[in-house]
Amino acid sequence: MEIDVSTKYRPLFKLLNDNYLPEVDTVIMTGGRASGKSFTVALLTLIGLVEKGWNTLYTRYTNMSIIDSVKPEVSDKIELLNYETKVTDTATQIEFKQNRIAFKGIKTGSKVQTANLKSLTNFNCFVVDEAEEIPDFKTFKKVFYSIRSVEKRNLTILILNPTTKEHWIFIEFFEKRGLEGGECTVIDNVMYIHTSYLDVNQAYIPKNIIRDYERLKVDNENEYDNVVIGGWIQEPEGVLLPKSKLHFTTLAPEQVQFSLSVGDPADTGGDKYSMPFVDVIEYEGNIAFYVRDVIHSTAGIEANTSRIIDKAKTNKTEQMFIEANGVGLAAVVLLKKQIGQHVKVTPFPSTINKDVRIHSHYEFVQRYFMFSKEKYETDPEYKAFIQDLTSYTKEGDNRHKKDAIDVCCSVAAILKIKYSKVLYG
Repeated sequence: MEIDVSTKYRPLFKLLNDNYLPEVDTVIMTGGRASGKSFTVALLTLIGLVEKGWNTLYTRYTNMSIIDSVKPEVSDKIELLNYETKVTDTATQIEFKQNRIAFKGIKTGSKVQTANLKSLTNFNCFVVDEAEEIPDFKTFKKVFYSIRSVEKRNLTILILNPTTKEHWIFIEFFEKRGLEGGECTVIDNVMYIHTSYLDVNQAYIPKNIIRDYERLKVDNENEYDNVVIGGWIQEPEGVLLPKSKLHFTTLAPEQVQFSLSVGDPADTGGDKYSMPFVDVIEYEGNIAFYVRDVIHSTAGIEANTSRIIDKAKTNKTEQMFIEANGVGLAAVVLLKKQIGQHVKVTPFPSTINKDVRIHSHYEFVQRYFMFSKEKYETDPEYKAFIQDLTSYTKEGDNRHKKDAIDVCCSVAAILKIKYSKVLYG
C-alpha cells in the first residue's frame, strides 16, 4: 500500500541510504499543527528498524508522558506498514530481531535529575519529540553524544513547534547559520524540513479544523503564523514583561549610589536560585536601577553560596536581602557565617503570594530597571535570567516561570520604600 506523505519529506527517507548526504547527522523538523511531522518520523524509524537494522531512541524531556503519547504514535504505524508479523511491540519498546526502538525521557518525572543514559549503547538514531521542551543546548548535547554507532549512520532528529527566537534551537541551528526559519534545505551537517497543514493532503484533516485555521488567520494572524504555520516569533503573546519593553544599556555605570542584591533560594525541584545584583544609579538626570549581574541556577544553597559571596565582592554589594521562607532562612545563616562584615545580610518576609507581588510591581521593573546588553549577549546565565524574566504570561501555566520576575519584583518592592521620596517626591 502506498502511504501519502508530503514531498517535502522525501529527503528524510533518502537518509535511509547511508550514501545519501553522508555528512548529514542532524535533522531539524519544524512546522505547525497537523503538518505530519511525528507521523512521518514514526514511519521512518519503523522502516529503519526493519529494513536497515536501525536502533532508535525516542525521547521527550520527561519520562512522564513519553509512553502515553510518543510510543502510541509509532505503534500505530506498524499496521500501516504491514509489520504486524515482523516486529514485537512491548510496553516500552518495539523490537525486530536484535534491534529496537526504545522510549526514554531525558529527565525524570521530577525534572530534577537527568535520567540514566549509560544504557544507551548501540543506538544510531535519536528522535526528540517536542524538542522545544529541552531547556538548553547542554542538555541536548548530553544525549546527542551518547548516539555513537560506528556501523550505521548516526542521525539526530528534532521535531518541534517553533517558539520564540530566544530559544536555544533557533539560536544554535538557525541564527548562527543565517536562517530565518521555514526553510527546506541542507547546511553543513544539518537537514532542515519545514511543513504546515497546507503541505498535507487536505482529505486527512477534519474540515472543522481547516475552517478553524482559516478563521484564526483572519482573527489573529500572528497566532496563525506561529501555531498553525509553524513560524518563529520574536516574543509570545500575553507576556507580562516582554523583552521589547526592557531597557538595555551598553555602558556599565560607574557612579553608583548604593548596591544591593535580593535572593530567592529555590524551594522546589523546578525552581531556580535567582539573585540579581542591582546598582542604584543616576541616568539622564533621573534615578534608575541597573542589574549589573545575576545568579540564576538550579543548584542548591550550598553550591551557590560561594558564588554569591564572590559576586557580592566583585559587584561591591552593600546589602543583601534573602526571602525568609524555610529554605531562605538556611541561606541567611550560611551567608552570614561566610560573607563577613562587609555585606549586611537581611532576611525579608514573604507575606504575599508571588503572583500578587509580580502583578503589583512589574510595571516598576519595566519603568526603572536597566539591563546590561553586553552581559545579555555574552553571559549564558544572564541571558537565561532575562529569558525567564520575559516568559511569565498574564494567563496560563507559570509554575516554572516566576523566579526571575518575582525576585525583580521583590527588588522593586524594597526600592520603592527606600527611594520613595526621590521617585515620587
